[in-house]
Amino acid sequence: MAIFNRKPSSVPAGASLPRERKSPSTLVLVPLVSEKSARLAHLGQYTFVVPPGTSKVEVKKAVEVSYGVRVVGVNSVRLPRKTLRRGRTIGHTRVRRHMVVRLAKGQTIDLAKF
Repeated sequence: MAIFNRKPSSVPAGASLPRERKSPSTLVLVPLVSEKSARLAHLGQYTFVVPPGTSKVEVKKAVEVSYGVRVVGVNSVRLPRKTLRRGRTIGHTRVRRHMVVRLAKGQTIDLAKF
C-alpha cells in the first residue's frame, strides 16, 4: 500500500510554481514599424513585439537597460491568432503580443540606430 504512505508535497494542490524571470539583457525586443506606431512615437509611446508570456515588468526593465530611457508605463496588446487553410487542413498562426511603452516626458528612442 505505497499510495497511503506517500509524503505530502511542499506545494499545495492548485498552487502554481513561480516562473523563471528573464534577464532584461536577454529579452529580445523588436520595434514594430507601422503607421499607428509612428503616430504613437510622436506622443512618446513606442511599440515592441515581444514573445508571449513576457510580463510588463520584464519589458520595462529591458527597455530601460537597452535604450537608456525612463519608462513611465507599459500597456500590452494580445493579438488573436488567425485561422489558415491549406486545402482541407486547418491551422492557426502563432499568438502575437505587442507592448506599448510610454516614456518619460522629453525622452525619445532613435529606432533608426537599432
